[in-house]
Amino acid sequence: MSAELEEGLRVVQEDEALENDPVDGVPADGELESLRDAFVEGFNARDLDAVFAVVAADVECPDLHGSSAAELAEELLAIWERSPGAILTRGLLDEVPCAVAWLPGEEGGWFRAALVCLDAEDGLLSLVEMPDDADALDRAEADDPSGEEPDEGVAWVEWEAGEESPATARR
Repeated sequence: MSAELEEGLRVVQEDEALENDPVDGVPADGELESLRDAFVEGFNARDLDAVFAVVAADVECPDLHGSSAAELAEELLAIWERSPGAILTRGLLDEVPCAVAWLPGEEGGWFRAALVCLDAEDGLLSLVEMPDDADALDRAEADDPSGEEPDEGVAWVEWEAGEESPATARR
């Protein structure tokens, strides 16, 4: 007796390991990497809609006073206003996907500013944390954004408000 399978289903042998199946609510590395990548791209594009397409409404943000998407949105807007040149790059901390925040240096180049640790549940980021851990920031493996042009994001005030920013006035 064989039952017909619904479309999209397949028979899996008992001993066949499924590479991306979450175990006990732990996201597969590929899932967390994809979510991290989308978060980084949204952050760098200054696109809240793109960021929150991958963030749970009840995201935990231990570094903020509250834990919700609204508090995270306020913090991201404040970061973009306070540090218009800030960017994120993809990283790994002890082989776990994370992001590293970079700020443009005064004499060119970039310096590491913060580590962004992430966790996921049910296909969305459930934790966005910026631990105050200099050792972890140094240990994180991340590409230096030296190929990026620091001046590109420095003048967000000028771009958004149509006025000269302190960064462009010094040039």
